[in-house]
Parts: sequence; structure tokens; C-alpha cells
Amino acid sequence: MLSNLERWEKAQDRASKSGSLLEADMVGTADVKHYKETAYATLYPERCKLDNLGNDERFEKILKIREDAQAEFQDVKSFNKKFVPLDKAMALVEKCQIGNPENPSQFFAHELYQAVKNRFVSDKYILKFFSATGGTHLDVSHGIDCYFKLYDKETGKELTRATIDLTQNSSKDKTRSDVLIYIDRDDRDRLDGSRGNDLFDPKFLKWVIDQETEKITNAMIENYQKNKK
Repeated sequence: MLSNLERWEKAQDRASKSGSLLEADMVGTADVKHYKETAYATLYPERCKLDNLGNDERFEKILKIREDAQAEFQDVKSFNKKFVPLDKAMALVEKCQIGNPENPSQFFAHELYQAVKNRFVSDKYILKFFSATGGTHLDVSHGIDCYFKLYDKETGKELTRATIDLTQNSSKDKTRSDVLIYIDRDDRDRLDGSRGNDLFDPKFLKWVIDQETEKITNAMIENYQKNKK
């Protein structure tokens, strides 16, 4: 028979997995396998050196690195033991994106991207969207599920950013990200027009996108002003 603590832990685990599924549906995920290998190489550069190795030795070491990376990050909890600073965690996520950061594939993320992009209508800027879900350090250690970055088109310099935390927990009111987006689990189909489902509600989607776009653009403007000081 399970103790009260074990029941609580199992309930938390189910809630966490359910939340992860919601995040993946809304904003996509990073390439998990590629991420583990890239994170491992960043944390242990000496172990991952391939200099002065013959072809056979090089191949064997690459296989060993891949095996060690999977073992090192076999579950989400293991990420907490290896803290990675924010900017480095972002760089890791950006190396492991699936798809085009200027054209998100998930329906909700794509609609949100277009709305934010329309707020910065100009040939001077490039807007990119990155997903950090899937158990990345940015997700687990920093509480960031996805984020926007705005760049100077001519120089490629990052001008500002806005980090986002998605939740289906209606009682959550604090976040380490710039913006907290609450999406009720039951509203998932109402916000997803990619499958032509009968529950999709364009008016509701527009209302949600408008609300969140306002918060995201305000955060980007505030962060730009802070960085200028």
C-alpha cells in the first residue's frame, strides 16, 4: 500500500507530465537527444575532446560520449544537479531547436509569433522564437518554457528578449520568467486550429493571442530599456 507521501509524489509526477504535454502541444520542444549530447559537451569539454584521434578512436569516443550523455541526463531530476547559467542555457537550447525559429511549426506558437512580429513591423529587425521544453536546463533550472528574441537585422546583435512560462495551474501566480501564460487543459483544442477540430474557436484564440502579445511586447520593451541603462 502506498503511503500518503508516495501518493502525493505520484500525483505530482502525473501533473508534471500532463503539463509537459500541454507545453509541447502549444510551443513544441527542443531536440531532446541532441540537447543531451550538446549539454554534456558543454559541461565536460575535456571529456569530449576529439583532437589527435584516429578515425577508429574518434568513432568509438563519439559513441561513448553519446552513451555517457544519455546516462548523465536520464531523467529530469538529474538536470537540477548540473546548474547552467542563463545565457549558456539559452545558447544550448538555440543549438537544439527543431524547425525554423522564424516560422514556429506548432499552431499556437506560430500565431503568437506572427502577432508579436506585427508589433515590430520593420525591415530593421528579426524576431525569433525558441522552445525550451523537453527537460532542458532552461526549462528545469530557470523555469523558462519558451522565449522570443529580437535582433538588429543589419548587425545580428540581440536587442531584447522576453521569456515565457506556460502553466495549466490556475493557482500559479509567480514565475521566474518575464511572462506567465495560463492555458487551461480543457482549452487546448479551442486554441488549436491545426487539426480542423470542431472545438477550435478562432475568436477565443484571437482574444488569448491579443492578451499574451501585449504582455510579451511590454516585457521586450522593458528589457530593452533596462539593457540601455
